[in-house]
Amino acid sequence: MKLYWSAKAQYQYQCLKARSVPYAEQVKALLKDIQEHPLSGLGTPALVNPSFPGYWERRFNGSGMLLYYYEEGKDYAALISIINDLLPSHEELPVKLQEYSKQDYAAVIKLMEANRGHGDDPKVGIFWYNVAWKELFGVVSHPVKDYTRANASDGRITCSEMHEDVWRKEYNRQKYHGDGKGPFIGAYENKPRGRIFYLPDEDRFEIAVGQWFDDYPEAKQLILEEFDLPEEKTVVKYSIHWDIGHCWR
Repeated sequence: MKLYWSAKAQYQYQCLKARSVPYAEQVKALLKDIQEHPLSGLGTPALVNPSFPGYWERRFNGSGMLLYYYEEGKDYAALISIINDLLPSHEELPVKLQEYSKQDYAAVIKLMEANRGHGDDPKVGIFWYNVAWKELFGVVSHPVKDYTRANASDGRITCSEMHEDVWRKEYNRQKYHGDGKGPFIGAYENKPRGRIFYLPDEDRFEIAVGQWFDDYPEAKQLILEEFDLPEEKTVVKYSIHWDIGHCWR
């Protein structure tokens, strides 16, 4: 079973190791037992409050306590906090974090659980095509389901990011944080590029490209796979805007 740590719990554990190795070892044993037996075992597991199912506590060294979240049948647990007299108070923490309420934390966990397994949902976005490497780069994509209404012309949906802005940021990152080598060289409009649109009224996708696409038809399959587009609902559309050398200027 996976065990996730809150930032607060990570800091508390490091403090406990520095102040009492035996206590830290007790916590380590409890965490291992939680992964193997989340609802039974060491530390006398008990619900914190029957009104908030999923929130559990385990005791160690008398006054010490672990607070964690676990729903029966799940393959993960989340360590929320470690409570012990040796640990610094909230006011002593290096950064004062506003902690989730129990209700909000449960809602966040459920939302993340609902999103698991949806990584292959169809997406809209932008891309460039590297003709030498025969691969896409500079890809920005967002699942269509994240949009509640059209945000482009004629009822289309696409991402808000612009090629020009993404190129500038990646160029600076490549120049100042790398060795200066990479695909983001020259002007953004001088490399094959395109954009993915979704038309909700027609339930179809458009791959908007320039005439460069005719010379590199193999790019279509890469685009379909990168954006998880259903081929039977996707068409390739041409516009001079995405021709090499063309842009807003």
